[in-house]
Amino acid sequence: MKKLLFLLLLPIGLFAKVPSSIMSPTIYDLTGVLRADQQVVSMITDEAKLAEYSFNPENNYLTIPTYGAFYYAAVTDSVGDLSYLYLGPKSVAQEPSIQELPVGPSPIQAGLGAAGKGTAISWVSGLTCVGIGAYVADNSSDPWAGFAWIIVGAAVAVYGTVASVIYGTFKGVQTSVRNNNKRYRRHLAANNSSLNSFVVIPVELEEIPKELRGPLLVGQK
Repeated sequence: MKKLLFLLLLPIGLFAKVPSSIMSPTIYDLTGVLRADQQVVSMITDEAKLAEYSFNPENNYLTIPTYGAFYYAAVTDSVGDLSYLYLGPKSVAQEPSIQELPVGPSPIQAGLGAAGKGTAISWVSGLTCVGIGAYVADNSSDPWAGFAWIIVGAAVAVYGTVASVIYGTFKGVQTSVRNNNKRYRRHLAANNSSLNSFVVIPVELEEIPKELRGPLLVGQK
């Protein structure tokens, strides 16, 4: 039994021990970004982890073997002045474009609207039938005259209300699913359009998130 369990867990152990060095490094071209007297002295990932890096002055390629969705780098010059770079997707560096969903009812509004409309129609129809039954009974010597109208009216009001509540619930769920699908498609489209465009741009220290700013400054070489 132990041997069988070992064989089942062996593939998981192999994957867990795969060295991170086999991952393809991220490479940024810093041509026109760094001056001859400047060098990178610290780099942080989006998860506030210090990133390893190497710079090749022959082709101006900055190689980063540490994975990150985006990076911030601290740069110093010959007199010790510090500046900072953002390296990553264009959408993170620039002001985010807000894509609002078209104005429409929320799931609760859609559900209540459908249920309310159906309930109103049911009660108007039911009360109309009851009114007809009462009128027939009042103008007939037969005590059972108009009774059928009253029964039908009551049934329409009660069962119509129940059906309206069920339909309103369905309408609310349907609206929620549709709105979520729209949000997901917009989010996916925004991500796909930004992941193909990477930039290296100067940023001010104040533009770097506080949770990344400290580790970046502490990690200077």
